[in-house]
Amino acid sequence: MAEPPPAAAGPAPRTRLLRGNPAFRSLCASRAVSFVGDGIATTALVLLVAPRDGPAGVGLLLLANALPRLGGPLAGALADRVQTRRLLVSCELASALVIGLIAVTLPPMPVLIALVAAVGILATIRNPAGRSLVPILVNPVDLAPANALFGLTRTLTLTVGPGLGGLLIAAPGGVHTALAVDTATFVVSALLLTGLPAIAPARDPAAVTGLWAETIEGLRYVRAHRQIRVLVISLFLLVAFAAVDNVALVFLTSDVLLAGPAGYGLAASAFGVGMLLASLACTRLARGSSPIVLLIGAVAATAAASIVNSLAPVLAVVIAAQLIGGAGNAVENIGYDTLVQGLVPRPFLGRVFGTMGTAAQLGAASAYAGGSFLVSLIGARATFVLAGVGTLAALLLLVHALGRQPRGESSTSTSL
Repeated sequence: MAEPPPAAAGPAPRTRLLRGNPAFRSLCASRAVSFVGDGIATTALVLLVAPRDGPAGVGLLLLANALPRLGGPLAGALADRVQTRRLLVSCELASALVIGLIAVTLPPMPVLIALVAAVGILATIRNPAGRSLVPILVNPVDLAPANALFGLTRTLTLTVGPGLGGLLIAAPGGVHTALAVDTATFVVSALLLTGLPAIAPARDPAAVTGLWAETIEGLRYVRAHRQIRVLVISLFLLVAFAAVDNVALVFLTSDVLLAGPAGYGLAASAFGVGMLLASLACTRLARGSSPIVLLIGAVAATAAASIVNSLAPVLAVVIAAQLIGGAGNAVENIGYDTLVQGLVPRPFLGRVFGTMGTAAQLGAASAYAGGSFLVSLIGARATFVLAGVGTLAALLLLVHALGRQPRGESSTSTSL
């Protein structure tokens, strides 16, 4: 299978990861625009549904967007067999059509749910395709800072998109205007992606079988390679424990610390600020760093943040813990992405990233269900204690598994 010539990918010089690498710059710019649009759309759709369909409608809306993400292995198989630039551009333009249709019609709930599910499917396909491009476009030594930049674009969904969405809804046209802007972000993102080289599919066309068969092959690859398997399992466990923050935090700030809605808003925002600051720092400091060291340190910070939250006497301590937790979450993402890109051969990279995306979604679902039960049963403080202890247990699993390589197992083997 022919790879693109080295000049097309343009490996970045030491201090010019964006300026010296037009292809990677195009990818990051495209993702940044698209993620801002995602935040705008989520805000606009929630504000559209809440007054007319109530809490149940909001829950159905978010569920319709989240459920397709469980199809990560299938999306990864598609990313491994299709020319990446064409796949990403097609997903962006299809998303623009779907969101544009919603913007024009503001359809009734059943139709809206179907359209939002379609957007979720397209986002699920984009995720492994985009992440599997990073090691092709940058030098191996630049993988960690490149993943930090790529992760930085994802934080825009939380830090910029919702606020911009609120401002657009307050403008003339309201939800129509906000969704029209989101439609435009997909078009702009597609145009930016034309700056990518025409990278050949990861799989040789002659070796391509059926999509379902290749999905099963990818899952077997994960099962057969212990380090990859442990990364997937540990990601599920970490998200399952750490994401209870999304449930327990509001009860800690409101019922225990009596900080009210403003206190909860400050604490929740601090997590996003921590992610943003850590991603920015890693673009400068992570070059050449061991992804294992980054990952272990990040998971330890996440566990510490949960423990501090459980003991916090005042809101200021919770805000500090949330900053640490957000920073840990950002560096975890960088560590996981860099490790996977170093361990997995390109023909399986999309499918492994798709599987990890599904593991994270399952972990989040477990956290939301389990967190609600635990807060009701033992209270917010004790729930944070369990989250911290569980995160430390997942850390021990990671340290044990990544510290040794069994005889006869090659992390870069493509055989099953």
